[in-house]
Amino acid sequence: MKNKKEKKQINEKERKTVLTFFILLFPSMIITGLTTIPNSLSNTFLATALFFYQATLLRNFIDDHYKLILE
Repeated sequence: MKNKKEKKQINEKERKTVLTFFILLFPSMIITGLTTIPNSLSNTFLATALFFYQATLLRNFIDDHYKLILE
């Protein structure tokens, strides 16, 4: 007889933590990957766009985080 593994219930806080971690670090991984290929104007543009995307996400995260703390 096979032992069935029980699925662990993921609460809302854990789900948000993982999602936030992924959203904030994914652009960093792409920017890091861009450093392994030869420099070009398109790579520079893409890295700059990802930086501003990440900065916007981080700002939204901080605003949401402090809004929850202050309530």
